[in-house]
Amino acid sequence: MRGAVPYGVACGLALGVLLSPPAQAGELGRITDRVAAVVNDDVITVSEVYDLGADFIEDAVSEAGEGRRHEAEHAVLQRLIERRLVEQQIQTLKLDVTEQELDRAIDDVARRNGMDRDQVRAAVEQQGMDWDTFRAEQREQLREMKFQRSVLQPRITITEDELRDAFLRSGGSLGGESASVQGLLLSIPRGAEPAAVAAVRIRAHEAELRLVAGEPFAAVAEAYDEGTTRASAGEMGDFERGQLVPELDGPVFSAEVGKPFIVELPTAILVMRVKEKKRVDTGLEGARAKLTDTIFAGRMEQEQVRWAEQARRAAIVRVLLPGGDGRAPRTEP
Repeated sequence: MRGAVPYGVACGLALGVLLSPPAQAGELGRITDRVAAVVNDDVITVSEVYDLGADFIEDAVSEAGEGRRHEAEHAVLQRLIERRLVEQQIQTLKLDVTEQELDRAIDDVARRNGMDRDQVRAAVEQQGMDWDTFRAEQREQLREMKFQRSVLQPRITITEDELRDAFLRSGGSLGGESASVQGLLLSIPRGAEPAAVAAVRIRAHEAELRLVAGEPFAAVAEAYDEGTTRASAGEMGDFERGQLVPELDGPVFSAEVGKPFIVELPTAILVMRVKEKKRVDTGLEGARAKLTDTIFAGRMEQEQVRWAEQARRAAIVRVLLPGGDGRAPRTEP
């Protein structure tokens, strides 16, 4: 029930979340310690529901009235049921957390908040949370992390196609190919008669034949070029697919390397040659690690939900906490 209960209530590692003081069952007056659910042979009590989600429940009541209490209680209870199923799987796999691992995790929380362990304890107790309860919550989080690494992570495979799709959706461009291009331009005068246009075509073919015969492009450009590329000896530069105008992009990237070709435009005829084509850095490699982490986090959430659904179907879960809609206690499956 991650969408219903803020996940920080259950397993946040930020100190500000961990130190938020839960309301205690005794403070709420109306709460008696009774059975909320039975998961296989394990009992979940109402006090456990409030130990975990008292703030969430009371916030729901404050916003929408007392009628929302049962709905909020059930949202927290679903999280506890999932936790209990995870705990049972952890016990089966013998994935427990040692005291040394727990101490290291708390020291890490302290370090990230600019404190030492004693200062963390003082802050925890100042906000009304028992230190043993705090450590128990941290232990639970570490056990869930071990469960994710051991049970869920092996179920996740990220393919190259997924990475490419995610990169494109994020606004990246794969590009993929660049071409080093030479060219010379012969102008077609505005309003030229057909005979004048034919004369320009003849000169373009002459230039093409000289290139085919092996003359340097710079020499041919010097003799024929009427465009700005003459100053650079016909060197147009390097272009990625899509950077040239469509009338040139298609011919350039379909041309054979080293073979001159002619492109006729309304106002000019170009004699061109591709010196080299190469694959280019698309930017995917630079984004690979971040994209992998993002995809993995989403897939981990999906696998957690899928595993919980499968585990719940395989378990015997009896929910005894009254529902907000007046439903009777129920047994699953």
